[in-house]
Amino acid sequence: MDQDLYHILQQLQQQIIELQHENQSLKEALSNIKPVNIENINYKIQELHVKELKGTLNIGLTGEAHLEDMETIIDEIQQEGIHQQHQTQDEPE
Repeated sequence: MDQDLYHILQQLQQQIIELQHENQSLKEALSNIKPVNIENINYKIQELHVKELKGTLNIGLTGEAHLEDMETIIDEIQQEGIHQQHQTQDEPE
């Protein structure tokens, strides 16, 4: 019986060592992952062609975002809209 217990303990110790190595490998792989940085998102809503409107159409960012980031995005969209309005008004007819 002592032999069986000793054998079981050896197996558990080996499993712990293997899991520690795997954990270390995963930590290294995780630290090597570079974050994704999206510089610009352009939506061309005017190019959507809707034949029949059913259900829900979600346009925009999904996921978690910081309030400051969302405010910056909203400001940029508003400024772009103002800029486009000025361009439209300045164009000769």
